[in-house]
Amino acid sequence: MLENITNKITGIFQGLSNKGAITEKDLETTLREVRVALLEADVSLKVSKDLIKKIQEKALGQKVIENVQPGQQIIKIVSDELTEILGVQSSELNFKNKPSTFLMCGLQGAGKTTSIAKLAHYCQNSLNKSVALVSTDLRRPAAIDQLRILSQKNNIQFIEPINENIKDIVNNALEQSKKLLSDVLIIDTSGRISTDEELLLELKTIHDLAKPQENLLVLDSMMGQQALSVVESFNTTAPLTGFILTRLDADPRGGVALSAKYQTGLPIRFFGSGENIEDFEVFHPERIASRILGMGDVVSLVEKAQKDFDQKEMENLQSQMMSGKFNMNDLLKQFSQMKKMGGMSGLMSHMPGVNKIKNMMESGDFDEKVIDHQIAIICSMTREERVDPDLLKASRKRRIATGSGRQVHEVNRLLKQFEQTKKLMKQAQKPGFANKIKSLLGGNQMPTIE
Repeated sequence: MLENITNKITGIFQGLSNKGAITEKDLETTLREVRVALLEADVSLKVSKDLIKKIQEKALGQKVIENVQPGQQIIKIVSDELTEILGVQSSELNFKNKPSTFLMCGLQGAGKTTSIAKLAHYCQNSLNKSVALVSTDLRRPAAIDQLRILSQKNNIQFIEPINENIKDIVNNALEQSKKLLSDVLIIDTSGRISTDEELLLELKTIHDLAKPQENLLVLDSMMGQQALSVVESFNTTAPLTGFILTRLDADPRGGVALSAKYQTGLPIRFFGSGENIEDFEVFHPERIASRILGMGDVVSLVEKAQKDFDQKEMENLQSQMMSGKFNMNDLLKQFSQMKKMGGMSGLMSHMPGVNKIKNMMESGDFDEKVIDHQIAIICSMTREERVDPDLLKASRKRRIATGSGRQVHEVNRLLKQFEQTKKLMKQAQKPGFANKIKSLLGGNQMPTIE
């Protein structure tokens, strides 16, 4: 996510951060490079100019803080300005009415229907709101079927269109959502290849009927600067209340995130971070600014861990670890929990210094697929072998390697890793270690790493 701009800006500041003093010429050169990095990331010219101007004004008038390197002060100023452009703080959804009506609009192919299902899933599972969905997209083949299937698959109430009249569909959905006692009604609208008059007129009709509390534009992060004209067309026709960015995880540029917010003043509410329905995150401006500057996003990582980790499973694992009965089944559960969080790349994308880790992965020093291979090896073991790995002699190792499509040395490496983990478990019985493990698995305080 935002890979290009992150790589460029972190590279620019790498040399600056260690300087004992920064001249006006140093600052001018640095900001020129930052401006180029922003433009290459599809940030609009106006946004780039304004951002550089503000940074320059603040940096030149900045007093040197004792014990803080000048380069670090400049980075702090850039971080603050990026956060300011992205929105200072996240904006919460409006649930004033019951049901609260949310309108979703966007161009065809932007990921609107999938985003509707993700938003509904978020409202139901994270906010404990009951949600009903309806589609008014009568032009795109199978659009209604797609939303119906997503609804059924994720236990979301779907209101069937009663005919092919837009006004009838909307009025019926409003009436049915009240009968269902829904907290939220989300209305899908037609997506087109371009913002033509017919599309906009239809959207205005739906907007006037539904009187939505939220009118969210689903914006493809890969559109680049042309997205701004799309934003203007939709906002003029039916006033928007915010954006949902899609494919931000797939687009290394992501400049549209900076441009759209700056030019409209409207908040970015959410962004898609993957293909699964759970891959939907609240857009926290300060955290995104931190990622752009290569400082990581540990807060989001902790929140993701709390959401994705199975608490009961982790308590059982903790009990096994403390009793010294740790086996291959427990190791498999550890790998599964890590996969839920997106594997090592998912974890590391939130950590400071992510570029160094990325370079390790590209150079072959670390292979993301190792976890998948280890899971395959464990799954190729018999029930008895998982419980008692001491049974694994040469012939059994060859059978497991063949069954998992791996090599015998990889089986040996996994067994060595398992033995090292077991040694750690034995230390769990020593005084003071129990509290560290408890903290690591979900306690209030994290253990100190020395």
